[in-house]
Amino acid sequence: MKICRVSSKSPNHMKSLTISFVFLLVTLSSSFGQAASGTWSVKFSDAILSRYTPTINAMTGKGWEYSNTIILHGIEKVYNQLPAASYTAYLNYIKAYADAYVNTDGTFKAGVTLVSLDKIHPGISLLFLYEKTGLSQYQIAATALRNVLVGSTASYNPYRTPTKKIFWHKQSGYDNIMMLDGMYMAHPFLAKYGRMFNDAAAIDTAVNQTLFAYNQLFVSGTKLIKHAWKEPGSSGTVSWDDGAGNSTSVWSRAMGWYTMALVDILKYVPAAHPKRPQLLAALANLAAGIKTYQDATSGLWYQVVDKTSATLSGNYLETSGSSMFVYSLKVACDSGWISSATYLPVAIAGWNGVKNKISNYTDGKPAINDFAPAMSVQNTEALYVQASLQPVDCPTTLIPTQHPHGYAGVLMAASVMEFPLTPLPVHFLSFTAKDLTDKVRLVWESGTEEQLDHYEIQRSINGYDFKTIGSVPATAESKYSWDDNNREYRLAYYRIKAISLDGSANYTSILPVSGKHTGQSLLISPNPVVDGNLIMVINAIPAGKYNLKLLSNTGEVVQTKTLTIQDQGSTVFSLSLSAATGKGVYYLQLDGNGIFINKTVLIK
Repeated sequence: MKICRVSSKSPNHMKSLTISFVFLLVTLSSSFGQAASGTWSVKFSDAILSRYTPTINAMTGKGWEYSNTIILHGIEKVYNQLPAASYTAYLNYIKAYADAYVNTDGTFKAGVTLVSLDKIHPGISLLFLYEKTGLSQYQIAATALRNVLVGSTASYNPYRTPTKKIFWHKQSGYDNIMMLDGMYMAHPFLAKYGRMFNDAAAIDTAVNQTLFAYNQLFVSGTKLIKHAWKEPGSSGTVSWDDGAGNSTSVWSRAMGWYTMALVDILKYVPAAHPKRPQLLAALANLAAGIKTYQDATSGLWYQVVDKTSATLSGNYLETSGSSMFVYSLKVACDSGWISSATYLPVAIAGWNGVKNKISNYTDGKPAINDFAPAMSVQNTEALYVQASLQPVDCPTTLIPTQHPHGYAGVLMAASVMEFPLTPLPVHFLSFTAKDLTDKVRLVWESGTEEQLDHYEIQRSINGYDFKTIGSVPATAESKYSWDDNNREYRLAYYRIKAISLDGSANYTSILPVSGKHTGQSLLISPNPVVDGNLIMVINAIPAGKYNLKLLSNTGEVVQTKTLTIQDQGSTVFSLSLSAATGKGVYYLQLDGNGIFINKTVLIK
């Protein structure tokens, strides 16, 4: 049974409007569970819960440390895609791990030490548990981890490089050394903590440390990033220093940690943050490098990314870093940070390559093969592929150590590549709706149309009750336009519905268009604003540049934006509200070229 897909061709799809809503929910939940059970997301999660009891530490023996929570974070990602009531075992499994180290008053139990960035990563599980349970002990413990790194009294302050003030990866044996691994271990946690608890200092710390790593280690020629840096002239010695403090190699998993850190941090950095554009630029550059060095045959990436097995003896296609690249690209595409047309095929090919590395273990449950074992910074590229660092599997009977990195990578990739469970008939690349005074022109572009039958053009006067006003057959041309010549309303909303051969549907975003206007106006949709995105329809305003201001009810300027109007028709703009914008009454002002318009906005 398929879910969330209503066939427009079935004569029996809705025999009665009196169908029990409860029955519908039960049916959908049941079919969802059946489909979910066939995903690698659930198969690996279930296998992990079965193999390692009572907590994931039975696998690693590492205690309060990243080796455990990179797996739990992957299970968290899967849990968030599933009906919670059916998968409480996943939540309970994560909770059992945290409760083994955190007391009910939020203090850490005896034996927990916070002497490395690796010990900060479990904080991401604490934030998840606080979100799901509301129990204060998880917030208190998370705050204690935040205080290790942030503030004038932070316990980690002595373990920063002398001039750049960059965190050492560990307090012992890693003097003045920054590793890409540490960017992932600490900074998505700080960014999420900052967003959850309105802590700008935590967000700034995450942003600044992460950008320093990029600016120091990014290689513009390849658009890849090297593994580690040690501040020149600082205490401690390393043999991998290239003279500027940089290591010399691009290690797959280190770069994977970094790109995952970037996309996860970007989820929580406010739109108005002054350094957000730098994070996006870093992501765009690294995505280009990832695309360039993907192996065309397997879809995977090599252990030393910018080399092949032909150019570096012993180099191999490595699944943990490859999985992390897949996760990073898919999240970035879904978020609109990079081009889906360019990078979604890269992620799909990578995921197919990862799936080819999944095998059956002796217990009948899945194993992930061919990923790098744990390692630190190596002096040369050859040492990253030396005999003792050749690929491992998980689980395995060959060695006593069970490396967690393969599990973590495949769970992260699966959590974004396998959901939603039902495939969409078409992926829309763009959609615009423009008022041409006597008509509205809709233009859209789609991706693959192999299973597509036709498009329906839909219009609404309130933004949620839509009626079909036209139809266009799918011709495999990908680009389409359609004119609405029968405008009856001053403000209308449009969307395109794609219908596949089996009757399932997918939709574009909804765009408002104002027509038949009689004068200059600024319309706000929706008003009240409920999701942090404010859409404006500006009518009959002369072409030029205008200043847009959002003011609080006390007159304080909350947000500003420069708008460029190209022609004196109807133009749609959007404004993403800052995370700091609270609920209440605000005023939106458009000013320029002798025109001033003031509108009241209610933000819920």
